[in-house]
Amino acid sequence: MVEEAEATSPVKPAYSVPPGTATDDPAPRLAALWQAIAPRMADLPVYNPRLTVQTTEFRRHGAWTVGVAVTPWFMNVVAIPDDPAAVPLPGGSVAIALPGGEIEAIVSDLDGFGRIASASLFSPMEAFDDPAVTAVTAVAALNALFGIEDEPAPALDRRRLFFGGR
Repeated sequence: MVEEAEATSPVKPAYSVPPGTATDDPAPRLAALWQAIAPRMADLPVYNPRLTVQTTEFRRHGAWTVGVAVTPWFMNVVAIPDDPAAVPLPGGSVAIALPGGEIEAIVSDLDGFGRIASASLFSPMEAFDDPAVTAVTAVAALNALFGIEDEPAPALDRRRLFFGGR
């Protein structure tokens, strides 16, 4: 599920929630914080006005809760430590081992939220022009980090098209 600060997204990608999904999902709080920052970013050249703030669900892995955030200026993996004191100070980097591989993330303190570590997937976001595409991309990235292969779309054939998949 992709959470949005604005309920204007035409499509929310469908997928099942895998084991390890955080029950106290920080996605809505993070989306609200970045949505509040968006007006201040709007005049910068890295801002893509065709996009919206979105977050994937956040999943638990070890001492981290991990998700993907999309804004009109970046798409980042965001990792929240269980114990902020156990990670480097803001500006430092930390290696986070996930089922799909290790990522190197930069630690920061997000005003109104606390300590996070983030790794850039895309920035700036000029290659994107559709929030539905960024939503699908964010979910695919999160699934890859957790070693989950996205299910391919079923091939359509005449029988399926006319007889509803029989």
